Amino acid sequence: MRQIKDIHAKLSLSMVSLLLLAIVTNSGTFLQTALATSDTRIVAAGDWHCTEDAAKAVNVANSLKPQLILGLGDYSSTETESCWVNLSKPVDSITKIAFGNHDNEHDGLANAYLNHYGLSKQFYSFDIRNVHVLTMATEEEFGAGSEQYNFVVNDLRNSANDPNIKWIIVTMHNPVYTSPNGCSDSSCESDEELSELYHPLFDNYGVDIVLQAHVRNYQRSFPLEFNQESPLNPIVTSTSKGEYKNPNGAIFAIVGTGGGELKHELEGTSTFMAYQQDTKFGILDMHFSDNILEGKFITTDGSTMDQFSLTKTAKKKVIERISDDTFSGTNIRAVSDSGATNAIPMAEQEAQDAKPSITFKLDDATVENTNAKLAQDAKPSITFKLDEVASSSNSKVNPLAEQESQQAQEVQEVKPAVTTKQDDSPPADADSKPMLLSEEQVKQEQAKPAVTTKQDDSPPSDDKPISVSEETSGKDKSATLSDNSGKSNVKELETVDSSNNIMSEEDSEGKIVSTNLRDPFAPLN
Repeated sequence: MRQIKDIHAKLSLSMVSLLLLAIVTNSGTFLQTALATSDTRIVAAGDWHCTEDAAKAVNVANSLKPQLILGLGDYSSTETESCWVNLSKPVDSITKIAFGNHDNEHDGLANAYLNHYGLSKQFYSFDIRNVHVLTMATEEEFGAGSEQYNFVVNDLRNSANDPNIKWIIVTMHNPVYTSPNGCSDSSCESDEELSELYHPLFDNYGVDIVLQAHVRNYQRSFPLEFNQESPLNPIVTSTSKGEYKNPNGAIFAIVGTGGGELKHELEGTSTFMAYQQDTKFGILDMHFSDNILEGKFITTDGSTMDQFSLTKTAKKKVIERISDDTFSGTNIRAVSDSGATNAIPMAEQEAQDAKPSITFKLDDATVENTNAKLAQDAKPSITFKLDEVASSSNSKVNPLAEQESQQAQEVQEVKPAVTTKQDDSPPADADSKPMLLSEEQVKQEQAKPAVTTKQDDSPPSDDKPISVSEETSGKDKSATLSDNSGKSNVKELETVDSSNNIMSEEDSEGKIVSTNLRDPFAPLN
């Protein structure tokens, strides 16, 4: 029995060894098969216009057996989608579209295309194997801060940081750059707004090729970087006619040769264009492997007119951000997917950041006070606002104007934060005599702020600020004085005999009392 078990163990070990040997021996074939599955064929063209030449272009595209067909806009000149849908049936399941001006020309046509291709918006993105495709909508709002702009910023940022994505394609209808041509519409010229807003993004996030149409010819540029000094004259980073190794900048191609009349004759060649032609219909055939993108312009008669290759040994390193939301070398900020969030130019945001995060302003709000008359009649005479520039250390402003400790000049220059108005109503007493205050009333007077009257703009006559309210009638005078001690002194003054320095006054019981001012204790004759 033991011998049988030993035999089984040896047989099992032998089988495992043979299996491991087979895996190692065939590992090369296995890896080659895996790499082969990553190869992707994509064809593209625009301005089809549902013509006989468009049908030929569809047949050529289908014969290449691509995994994806990219429409670059303008599928029909009719009011319904039926012509294009019927013509493109052989490739319908592998077709994705960008929207052109003719697709938005008739009511309901754009929505019909959206429904047919299962789209919710004219701008969107998707992945096919190791290729990311971003489709923009030049017929919709694409300015800074728009929903589309925010979407593009985030989409490119995400795809550039995705380790599974090796290639990035951008499709749209209107061209960013073009050579002079016979189209009289301004939309057939290079677009400065598209260049300034989006080419820096393409540079930062390693876009490989930008596909466009609208101009009915074929043009293919050198690899181009954005030119900040002259946006309509991009910087050529390689002058090779067809082979590019780890180039800086994207290739921009116009493929407006899907079948619509070739009526936009080329009138010159821009310095940034590597190849162009305006006589043949055809498609751009692109083959993406792990490290090489091979492109060919194939005409509807099967000939090849342009050919180029782009070798990329490593995915372009994304330029690191200065912070979580700022990108080096641009005025672009990251934004959220929310439509309410806008991308903000960096210079403008920095100006906002320099201001205090909170600004206080004590203005018209009523100051809480137990004295209703004070709250009603008097607003603060000094308003404090913490604004963009902090006060210097030697600049001292006291909002309460410390009346008890400041000198007369300080009081004059800095008025109290709360100033009351003297009541202008006449005394209740018909004889306008000063009213004697009781001890209780004196205490109430003392409890009030030291400054209880409206400050006069004229300078005080002595070192202490004194507020005075005075009435004079004949020889009788009454005065209420309030000095910095906070005490209130009330006194009724009578006539004084200057010859003998005798003063007579009436006491509280109505009796006449005489006093010798020189010697108050001396007897009176």
